[in-house]
Amino acid sequence: MGNETKRAPSRSSSGSRSGSRSGGRSGGSAGTKKKYYRRPHRLTIGVRIFIALMCALLAFLLAIVAAYYCGYRYITARRSDGSVVRYVGRVRESDGRPISGRLYYSNGVSARINTETGMIEYSNGAVYLGDMVDFYRQGKGTLKLKNGDEYTGEFNDDVITGYGVYRFSGGDVYEGDFIAGVKEGEGKYTYADGSVYEGGFSGDLRHGEGKMVWSDGSVYEGGYLFGLKSGHGSYTYANGDTYVGDFEDDMRQGEGTYVWAETGEKYVGGFLKNNMHGWGTYTWQEGRQSYTGYFENGKIVAVKPEEN
Repeated sequence: MGNETKRAPSRSSSGSRSGSRSGGRSGGSAGTKKKYYRRPHRLTIGVRIFIALMCALLAFLLAIVAAYYCGYRYITARRSDGSVVRYVGRVRESDGRPISGRLYYSNGVSARINTETGMIEYSNGAVYLGDMVDFYRQGKGTLKLKNGDEYTGEFNDDVITGYGVYRFSGGDVYEGDFIAGVKEGEGKYTYADGSVYEGGFSGDLRHGEGKMVWSDGSVYEGGYLFGLKSGHGSYTYANGDTYVGDFEDDMRQGEGTYVWAETGEKYVGGFLKNNMHGWGTYTWQEGRQSYTGYFENGKIVAVKPEEN
């Protein structure tokens, strides 16, 4: 047993193994049928887009139906100025009037509205609180603007119209009549520096008869034409000088009388652009001497002395 030697495997055995492997493969391939699979049909891009659009449309229609049964409506209205307002939100079942929702204006501004609380919050930062009819500001209310301005008063057809008080962020205050958001009619304007105007307005400007008192003590009372002193009026200057006569384009122009407070001197005659101009009479202090003649740009050019 100690002399046993290991035998190398014979080639025939290895060959038989390799043959059996190859024979097994060939036998298996011969006995199996080849299977063919049909490629699934793929939808074209156009069909896919069409199906997606139809699904989106169906979802949109279902959302509209659901919103309708939940009390939501879409309402379009035209204001007196021609602009269009669109409302999307809940309405009352009894009369169909808006309750709460959103407003969309033709100028691009939108707003959240709640008619039960009387509040409208605009996308530009403004806030309204007051009376409403449907989704219009109507009656009395307060409008606060983003820049700090505040108006309290009457509204008509969604705009400031009627009597109210407008407080500007800079400190000025106007109290009086409005038409379509513009100062129109009678009113009182108090400036931040203490100056006060009371009288007629048109197109946001002093117009008609009025009285202006400046913070330095100057006082004008008379006619205005679109913001400028015009017509007959009287002006008392801060130094005490007075002028009574005609005005044009915010200047002394026409016939008038000017009295110098410090000296007592007086001029009666024509004026042009705040200067003595034309025929007039200048009386010196205490009436001791006067000159009657022609004046040009505040200077005497033709003199006729008269002794008192």
